[in-house]
Amino acid sequence: MPKSLYARLLAVLVGLTVVMAALFLVVIRHSDTARNQEINQKVYRSLAARLIEEHILQGETADPSAVRKVFDRIRVVNPRIDVYLLDSAGQVVAASGQNALKRASVDLVPIRRFLKGEEELPIVGDDPSEPVRKRVFSAAPVPLAGETGYLYLVLRGVSGDSLAQQIKQSYVLRETLWLIGCGLALALIASAFILTLMTRPLRQLSAVMDKFRQSGFAGQPEALRLPTDEVGKLTDTFNRMADRILAQMTALQKTDAMRRELVANISHDLRTPLASLQGYLETLHLKGDQLAQEEQRGYLAIALKQTEQLSGLVARLFDLAKLDSGQMTAALEPCALGDLIQDVVQEFELAASTKGIGLECMVRPDLPLVLADVGLMERVLRNLLENALRYTHPGGTVSVIAAPAADGALVEIADSGIGIPDAELPKIFDRFYRVEKSRDLAAGSAGLGLAISKRILDLHDSTIAVTSAPGRTVFRFVLAYAQRRSAAGQESADLRLAEVAPAQRPVPTLAYPMAER
Repeated sequence: MPKSLYARLLAVLVGLTVVMAALFLVVIRHSDTARNQEINQKVYRSLAARLIEEHILQGETADPSAVRKVFDRIRVVNPRIDVYLLDSAGQVVAASGQNALKRASVDLVPIRRFLKGEEELPIVGDDPSEPVRKRVFSAAPVPLAGETGYLYLVLRGVSGDSLAQQIKQSYVLRETLWLIGCGLALALIASAFILTLMTRPLRQLSAVMDKFRQSGFAGQPEALRLPTDEVGKLTDTFNRMADRILAQMTALQKTDAMRRELVANISHDLRTPLASLQGYLETLHLKGDQLAQEEQRGYLAIALKQTEQLSGLVARLFDLAKLDSGQMTAALEPCALGDLIQDVVQEFELAASTKGIGLECMVRPDLPLVLADVGLMERVLRNLLENALRYTHPGGTVSVIAAPAADGALVEIADSGIGIPDAELPKIFDRFYRVEKSRDLAAGSAGLGLAISKRILDLHDSTIAVTSAPGRTVFRFVLAYAQRRSAAGQESADLRLAEVAPAQRPVPTLAYPMAER
């Protein structure tokens, strides 16, 4: 059995053609035989009656010598007609044929139906010279001595010939078969051509899929021209599947690279404080009696700081894992964003002053309530401020701005730091990613703050955006209002603003002088 679909369909098509040809031959033979039988029986229908009237009947009975003469004349004129004289019971009384009789009697039922003339021709009856075969005939009653017999003429014609003999003897049949054969051949060729055209997209798709499989599902498959039928839908599905597989493999490769980087980063971030912690603890253990109490307290303070750093790293990893798995949800509620920003900025005043960085906070007084999780949003503001202060040189400025916008409250955290290269911007929200690979400026950072901030803002249906150039980097996001203002509800909105005005009074600009270097 052929393996390809095209070969199997072609084999089925050839088989159907052969079957159709055989059926045509059977139908043609049957119809041609029936037509000849009908014609012969119609032509010779009254022959038996004329023979009886003109040559056999002498007075009221048949003349036996005349019957013999008729037998001899029919044998000479048309040897394909056998003449039999039957008695009233159907027994063969005399026969003109040279072959030995295979039947001694003939069924009279077809003869009586023939003589009634009420049925459509042809009507077939027994052939005494054949044990089984039936043929068309002509018959007429003939009076015999004391009974009524029948003159029974069996019209052999072509009804008993084989198909090969019929084809050989009939020009019309040969032409008909030739035309049918040519028609079947043309139909087979046309069907094969159509089948080739219809299965060509499938063969092309199969070849492309095989190459895609041989490439280990890693090579970009060849683009196929899409027909507009089911094959086109299948091709489009394959193209989408291949693109999805390639995208997933690319994502897996990226994830694998991130995993290796994660292992390296975590190893470094854990090894450094652990090594410091171990060193100071070993020193206390080995030389504790030799150290002054002030030195011991200093060593313990450093060890405690390293422990806090490790604890913070593990906590951030745990939070990011919960955010990625969907275990952490945001409890959204109306909150005063201005107060939250002011509280967070005040926490960083000392750190900014120590580094000699100016810290500014500007919140519009007409800022409405926003819908947010206060605890999670505080994490976002902390992470963004830590990131801004970390990458800003002494003498620079970090500013936090909040103002109403069309879709919600717009928050911007800007710094005058080193900036982010354009090629690095799409990657800064990946976990453990740092723009500064040397870690000199990123000391104490595990590269998780921006990743956590982005996922928290995703829980708020908000998107964080960043623009950067040397000396100017801005992170911005929008938080939805707790209740959108409209023209019809402007009065109620003003009332709400009046209620929260004391908490959302204008925040003064917080500027700190540069520390001495």
